[in-house]
Amino acid sequence: MKICTLFNGRSGGAQAIGPQVKKLAERDGLCWIPIDQLSGDAALIEVIQAENPDRVILVGGDGTISRSLSVLSSPSDLQFGIVPTGTGNDLARSLDIPLNDVEAAWNLAVSGEAKAMDVLETSIGQPQLLMNAVTAGIGGVVAEEIQTETKETYGALAYWMSAFSVLSDPPVFRIRLTLDRQEVIEEEAYAFCVANGRCAGGGFVIAPKAQLNDGKIHVTVLPALSTAELFESGLNFMLTNEDAERRIVTYAAQEVEFEASPEVPCSLDGEKATFASLKFRIVPAARMVVGGMHAAFDGNASA
Repeated sequence: MKICTLFNGRSGGAQAIGPQVKKLAERDGLCWIPIDQLSGDAALIEVIQAENPDRVILVGGDGTISRSLSVLSSPSDLQFGIVPTGTGNDLARSLDIPLNDVEAAWNLAVSGEAKAMDVLETSIGQPQLLMNAVTAGIGGVVAEEIQTETKETYGALAYWMSAFSVLSDPPVFRIRLTLDRQEVIEEEAYAFCVANGRCAGGGFVIAPKAQLNDGKIHVTVLPALSTAELFESGLNFMLTNEDAERRIVTYAAQEVEFEASPEVPCSLDGEKATFASLKFRIVPAARMVVGGMHAAFDGNASA
C-alpha cells in the first residue's frame, strides 16, 4: 500500500508535534507533503494525483482534515488516516483516534482499518462537504471570540473558557428547522447543531448517539432557558445522554434546512461564518476513513 502524508504546519499543535510525526514518516518511508506551502486546492489535487497513493494521512486540525477530505474525492476508494494536531480535534474524538499519543495515532493511521464514513453536504455559493458538524448560536459565538493566541496557549480548554463567558449573557435566535422537507420546528433557541460526528468545540458532546455511518444528520436544539436551567441541562446532556435531558431537543433526518433571525454565527468544521439560512443533506459512505476500536461506526465495540 502506498501512503502519503499531508502536513499542515499552521495547525494548533503543528510546531510541537510536527517534527515527531515527520520522523515517523521518514522511519516508515512515506512521502511528506507540507500542504500549507501549496498554492491552493488545485495544487493539492495535482500533487495527490501525481503520487497516486492508496492512503493519505492527514496531519492537522479540524479545518485541515475537513478541507482535505472534501477536496480529495478521487479515486473513490482512496483511504484516509488522521493524526490530530489541532485545538478541537473533534472528528478525531468520534473516530477514537488517540489525542495525546502521537505515535499511537500515527500507527493507527498507517495500519488501521478504513471504513466508509458519511459526510454532510451544504451549499455556500457552491456545494461544500463537511465532515463533522455545524454549531450555530452559542457555538458560533464561541468560535468567533476565541483568539489564535488563546487557542495556542490553552488548547481545547480555550473553547470552554470562551463558552462560560458567552453563557453569562447568551444571544437568542428565532429558528425554523425543516426536516426531510416535511417536519417543521420553530423555536427560540440559544444554539443548535447539525452533526455527523458526536463532538464539537474541543470535546463538547453535541450528538451522543450519532454514528458516522448511520445515514443520518443529527440535530440538537438548545432552547432559550434561564441561566440555571441552561447550566443544569448542559451538564446533564454532556454527562448522561440526550434522553435524560428533556429540555435539549434532538432530531435525526437525511435533509435539514434552517432559517434564523437574526443571522446566526456558525462554526462549520471549525471555520467561522454567519448565515440566515442553510441547507444540508447527508451523503452516505462518501469517504474511507481509519478509526479506532471504539470509533462511532455502527457495529463497532461500544460505538
